[in-house]
Amino acid sequence: MKKLAIAALLTAFAATGCSTQSLVDEKVMVVEGQPMKVKVVPIPSFKVEIAPRKAVCEIVDTAGNTVKSECIQYRQAHQKNYTTMNGNIQGFTYEPNYRYMLDVRQEAVADTESGVVSPVWILNDVISKTAE
Repeated sequence: MKKLAIAALLTAFAATGCSTQSLVDEKVMVVEGQPMKVKVVPIPSFKVEIAPRKAVCEIVDTAGNTVKSECIQYRQAHQKNYTTMNGNIQGFTYEPNYRYMLDVRQEAVADTESGVVSPVWILNDVISKTAE
C-alpha cells in the first residue's frame, strides 16, 4: 500500500512538473535613459505620442545579425524623451512629418518555442495627426 501511495505521489509530481512551462515575461527597456526590467502584460488602452521623424536604431534581422534601421519614436505623456520602437503598431500606417497621438493597446504574445513573452501594440484609435 505504501509503494502504491509513493508511486501515485511521484506520478502526480512528475506530471505537474511537465505541465508547468516557465515563460519569460520580463523585458529590459530604456526608460528616461535608464535600463529597467518590466513585466509584459496586456494593457487595454494607453496613449502614446509618435514623433514626426524616425530615428536610427539597431534591430536583429532574420539571420540573427544586428543591423541599422529606421524606427518609429514614441513617448507617453509623462515621459520627456522619446524611445525607439523596434517593431510596428498593428493597424497604424506611419507618415513622416506628422506628429500623432494614438490610443493603443498592448497584448502579451507568447512564443512557445523560445518561452519568451513579447509585447504587441495594436491601434485602438488615432486621436490626432498634426503636420510638422
